[in-house]
Amino acid sequence: MYVIIAGGGVVGFHIASLLVEEKQEVVVVEQNEEALENIRRQLDVKTILGNTATPKILREAEADRADLIIAVTNSDETNMLTCFIAKELGASTTAARIRNSEYSGYFVATSKLSSATRKVVRPKNFGIDIFINPEVEAAKEIISILSSFYSTPIESFANGLVQIREFRAEKEVIINKPLRDITFSKPCVIAAISRANEIFMPQADELVKQDDHIYIVAAREFMDELGEMFSQQQRPAKSVIILGGGNVGFRIAEGLQEHGIMVKVIEININKCQEIAAKLNGVTVVHGDGTDRDFLIEQGIPSADAFVATTKSDEINILCGFLAKNLGVSRSLVLINKLGYIPLTEAVGVDVAASPSLLTARKIARFVLHGRAISATLLGGKQLQAVEFVTSQTASIAHQTITEADLPKDIIIGAIIHNERVIIPPNSSIIEPGDHVITISPLSVTPTVEKLFK
Repeated sequence: MYVIIAGGGVVGFHIASLLVEEKQEVVVVEQNEEALENIRRQLDVKTILGNTATPKILREAEADRADLIIAVTNSDETNMLTCFIAKELGASTTAARIRNSEYSGYFVATSKLSSATRKVVRPKNFGIDIFINPEVEAAKEIISILSSFYSTPIESFANGLVQIREFRAEKEVIINKPLRDITFSKPCVIAAISRANEIFMPQADELVKQDDHIYIVAAREFMDELGEMFSQQQRPAKSVIILGGGNVGFRIAEGLQEHGIMVKVIEININKCQEIAAKLNGVTVVHGDGTDRDFLIEQGIPSADAFVATTKSDEINILCGFLAKNLGVSRSLVLINKLGYIPLTEAVGVDVAASPSLLTARKIARFVLHGRAISATLLGGKQLQAVEFVTSQTASIAHQTITEADLPKDIIIGAIIHNERVIIPPNSSIIEPGDHVITISPLSVTPTVEKLFK
């Protein structure tokens, strides 16, 4: 694929690094010389200094032959205009990061005559195929976690029939045991283990260590039961305290309220407090400083089911997440924009660090697909990728079992879906044309995996 990335900030850099791993042809366009130089030093990509919201720069970037344009500058309007012009020049698919949710819907153009047909203007009319709102994605992720039994995100495949979920190894019954000696309560495949900021695909003799993050592939209905083997279930949150009433905090409060969860928002800006209180009836809004330990105790942090820090400061979010955990809150979740801070949040005991940048990259990964792939997601940042392929009639892997296919050692087949039936583990099952197959591999190996299903 030929991909143009408009914007070389944190998100643009991260997406470019993913695409380079996959051996894609990438050009990054950025107006800031310093940001562009940072990309040149670290990534083997073509770079152009300039504004993508101009036809001249997009022509220089060869937008007419682009398979995908990803607009992730800091300006919604620039991203929208970039996609519009690129589409006019002949780009195949466009994706725009849009923070203002009012842009991502549609509107009805008014008419002077009441009997006249009203024109509906949709995002596609602006030349945008994919709208990505990082704050919406972060809010969805946090709401999903708080509504479940475990403080870990879920990735779904095959129309929700199969899930990949990360669990933290906490129970002594599995600690220091090799994977081959663990009897799982339901069929599953261990796709990866994350340990000390490194993620890898384990062999059968790999020992499970305390606080390892284990990625499991299983049928949706078995996932919660499998999770009990690794860590203690927590009840879905019934009471949540949110620090920060910005866009993400507001969306989380709104979503949790719709789930019938008691929500309290702590916000230091009095005007923002009044705005939230006016929009969210039933949500308690408190004006105060979330870094004040005594204040947090007064607001009921020790007895809350969860604490979520969503201020604009990563440092404050980490500090308050750590403080809330020490005060006894069951789950502590924080919003992180600087990817380098994620290991720090885990080190201080915060349960979940939600990164809008990573979530945006993960969302875009679903659209940078290969051959017969219909879904994709990233595991562990950018090291591994899970992809759902559809087996073609001429695929080399068709009419064979996984064992017979003699796959490279760095490819794991997590599941086969045959006529809506989930087969896990899939080793002895024959892959038939039309079957959906979920693979896990390093990004650099994905093109090799793709060839198996063509």
